[in-house]
Amino acid sequence: MKNILVTGAAGFIGSKMVSFLTENDTNVYALIEKDDQYSREKLLKMNNEIKIVENWEQMKNNAEEYPSFDKIFHLATVGVRADFDDIDLFCDINIKMGCQIVDFAKKNNSGLIINFGSCFEYGDHGDVLLTEDMECKPESLYAISKNASVKLTTAYAKKHNVPLITVRPFGVFGEGEGINRLAPSIIKSCMQGETIKTTAGEQIRDFVNVKDVAKAIIQLSDSEYVPYEIYNICSDNSVSVRDFICEIVETCGFDIDLVSFGSIPYRQNEAMVFAGNNKKLQECIHYPFPKDHREGILDIYRSLKAGE
Repeated sequence: MKNILVTGAAGFIGSKMVSFLTENDTNVYALIEKDDQYSREKLLKMNNEIKIVENWEQMKNNAEEYPSFDKIFHLATVGVRADFDDIDLFCDINIKMGCQIVDFAKKNNSGLIINFGSCFEYGDHGDVLLTEDMECKPESLYAISKNASVKLTTAYAKKHNVPLITVRPFGVFGEGEGINRLAPSIIKSCMQGETIKTTAGEQIRDFVNVKDVAKAIIQLSDSEYVPYEIYNICSDNSVSVRDFICEIVETCGFDIDLVSFGSIPYRQNEAMVFAGNNKKLQECIHYPFPKDHREGILDIYRSLKAGE
């Protein structure tokens, strides 16, 4: 059986990665925060054979005591929320930990590291699809720290001959997504019969079901990837926010009159086009991304109904 390490294993994307990896006859080691009982229970409920690791300091200092990992999926991160500004954690988790993973992989004789960057590293490039060769112009503290991490971790891995690729997921949505995110908030409000105030919805985005994100990344890690390269994880099926909201309402059978388009202004400096080109990814895996968002929408709807 293959041995896989997943950091940030209980997060939105991480938990889906763990779920699919455990279906493929693998020993999954899940790194979570120390004393995080909620994450422990969440993962063990998925599969009680998952090996929970809570002490990264101990793990990295005793790399030889663990089985050699065939792959390491490094998702651990902090600061996605706009109000987060703990600079020490930005540096420790988003930047330094990537290089620590490389050191660990070297000592552990691990295989490929799949390092998770962020689509927000690109910044606003106007009305074009974002490609991996574009100059990054990150604006938020989170995006800046992720971009610094990608550059430093990649260079460090090259120096130590540790195989690594970086993935940049776009517009991830689906079951397990935070309730304040777009799709869950629309569905919850409609279920409660509340009027939803939105922008005019002209922004162009690429919404990708978290299930497809996880499957595509796992498939990429098994493909003939180019070491140390960056791969956009997106569907190349960009839509307007308005159309996405309308699809949510139609799929769930809600009344479109509950949505008040144009009742709130766009954010200052809102990027009107923020979607990726996935040609580089598809040259490796030819992943069949769906052309609609129905499955992910229904996953959220069913989850919220079950929680009523």
